[in-house]
Amino acid sequence: MRKKVIAYTVFGAVLSLLALSVDAGKQPSVDGDRVEFSLADLDGAIVESSEDQFTDRVLLITLWATWCPPCLTEIPTFIDLQERYGERGLTVVAIAFESVDDPTERREMLQEFASEQKINYLVLDGGPPAEFETALPMLKGVRGFPVEILVDRSGRVVEARNGYGYKKKWARKLNEELEALLGPGSSAEAP
Repeated sequence: MRKKVIAYTVFGAVLSLLALSVDAGKQPSVDGDRVEFSLADLDGAIVESSEDQFTDRVLLITLWATWCPPCLTEIPTFIDLQERYGERGLTVVAIAFESVDDPTERREMLQEFASEQKINYLVLDGGPPAEFETALPMLKGVRGFPVEILVDRSGRVVEARNGYGYKKKWARKLNEELEALLGPGSSAEAP
C-alpha cells in the first residue's frame, strides 16, 4: 500500500502543480451559500453536513489528497488550529479525494495516513478525484487541491479559495479569519 501512496503522490504532485499554474488566478466558488455533504468517515459511517455536530460551529473545510504536496504542508497548521480553537467552536473537516477505487482500501489507507500524521480533526472520504462533482456538486471552478472553505456559525460559506500550501503569511491570515468568525474568547498566537 505504501508504494501506491508514493506513486499517487508523484502523479498527484505533477497534476496539482499543472492545475494551479494554469488557473492560479481563478478561485473556486459555491453555488448558493452552503456546502452540503453526505460522506463516509474513515470507519465507513455516513456523516452529513446537517448533523448536530456542525450546528453553531465555524467550519474550516479543506479539500485535499495524500498525493498533493501542498496539501500535506497544511496539515500541521490544521492540527494546531483544531487543538487551539476546537473548544471555541472550530471544526476542521478534511475531505480527501484519493486515487484508490475500492472504498474500503481507500479508507484504510487514509486511516493509516491520519494516524501517522496524528491528525486530530475529522477526515471524510470524498471518493476518487473523478467523483468530486458527485460528492460536492455545489462547488464550481475547482481546478486542483488544496481548496479551503470557511463556513460561519450559521452554516453560510464566507469564502472558498485555492490553497497553495503552508506559508507564514497564509497561517497568520487564516488565524485572523478564524478569530473573527469565532468571536470573543481567549486569543491565541498565529501558527
